[in-house]
Amino acid sequence: MGPYLSTPVTEKRSSSGNNSKISFGVSAMQGWRVSMEDAHLTNLNIDESTSCFGVFDGHGGHEVSLFISRHFGPELVLNPHFQNRRIEQALSDTFVRLDALMRTKEGKKELYRLQRDLPTNFLIDDNMAESAQFNAGCTAVVALIRGNMLYVANAGDSRCVLARNRRAINMSQDHKPELENEFRRIKDAGGSVIDGRINGNLNLSRSLGDFNYKDPSVPPERHMITACPELKVEQLGQEDDFIVIGCDGIWDILTSQQCVDFVYDRLGRLSLEEIARQICDRCLARSVDENLGRGCDNMSVIIVTWKKPIN
Repeated sequence: MGPYLSTPVTEKRSSSGNNSKISFGVSAMQGWRVSMEDAHLTNLNIDESTSCFGVFDGHGGHEVSLFISRHFGPELVLNPHFQNRRIEQALSDTFVRLDALMRTKEGKKELYRLQRDLPTNFLIDDNMAESAQFNAGCTAVVALIRGNMLYVANAGDSRCVLARNRRAINMSQDHKPELENEFRRIKDAGGSVIDGRINGNLNLSRSLGDFNYKDPSVPPERHMITACPELKVEQLGQEDDFIVIGCDGIWDILTSQQCVDFVYDRLGRLSLEEIARQICDRCLARSVDENLGRGCDNMSVIIVTWKKPIN
């Protein structure tokens, strides 16, 4: 069955939360894959005025997605640009900072623990971590809501969608190797694109981790697969109702508009957590043989709403 199970794992990790302004529901499901490599972040109060949500779609292992989900919030808050309200620069810096952090001695030790599901108090000497192979990576799409501003940073093919008066507004672009700017950077870094995959392997062009594709002697923006995110900012108004953040396991099945319609049809009748669960079920393939493997990936989705007027 290759990378797939004979029957899907449909148990879900779901949760919800709210503060005085923001509510969210999240659900994640392993599905047909032999392991769960997604991770997510839901922090309603990253500081007194900011909520932070993210989906991290792992490949080649779960260690990088878990590392990023654990460290993104703390690293963002420590960034001096965040403290000085330069949110876009802080987000961009945090992506690059986390990519570099995983290459440090302590970063490698943590990846070693995560890769092997070891307890945090398990002692790892330097040689163990240095000699280990870390080939995993993850996409990252992060949304911050600060006052009435929505900031989205994305590296990879996960996606954030804003629902505005029943219309889907993409807040991120799926980073695929065949896109002109991505293709040019890949070629300039000595890579090739074969059947939509970098060097015939990865079918995305930005990620965290994936260090086999990154030359530390050149700036991150010139890496074959770069961790540098694209950013988009929107001021939220009365017509803006919610955002949906999901991995490509969702978007392989639903268009942005179909997903927004799915949420609108249930909003107010069901909890956000239940709607997120139903999105996962809707996207799950009945078998690995249908849809050329679409609907057989890990699935993670976050729905975020806010009280109006948002300010």
